[in-house]
Amino acid sequence: MSLSDQRRAQLARGILDTPLHQACGLELLSSENGRSEIRFAVNDFSRNVIGTLHGGITYAMIDVAAFMALASVMPEGQHGVTVDIQVSVLRAASVGESVHVRGRVDKVGRTLANLRSEAFVKTAEGERLIATGTVVKAMIAAPY
Repeated sequence: MSLSDQRRAQLARGILDTPLHQACGLELLSSENGRSEIRFAVNDFSRNVIGTLHGGITYAMIDVAAFMALASVMPEGQHGVTVDIQVSVLRAASVGESVHVRGRVDKVGRTLANLRSEAFVKTAEGERLIATGTVVKAMIAAPY
């Protein structure tokens, strides 16, 4: 049995209320059926010294999208904590651009969940992929 809608909503509020995520202007667009999408704008907080998206923020948002995908199918009484993350930054995103990150669940096992995320900027021509990531989360007893 997966998490109740109420518990998923509570987790989503907790994620969105995190000071780092608030500073980035993080929005949760969807989280259902093992998939998620988040959005944030590259702003003065999330930029690096040359005015593009900071790699550490990219890393964090890849993890958040993966978690929100997992939360949509996570078994009741369990919680996922990151034990490994690999992120490849492919292109820059500039201040003012809106970054979307899609997460998806590849597999949830007894002790581990394997997830992946892709970050992109929407353009007139479609989507410009800026980063990809894989995330492994340990499934632990929920601390709540």
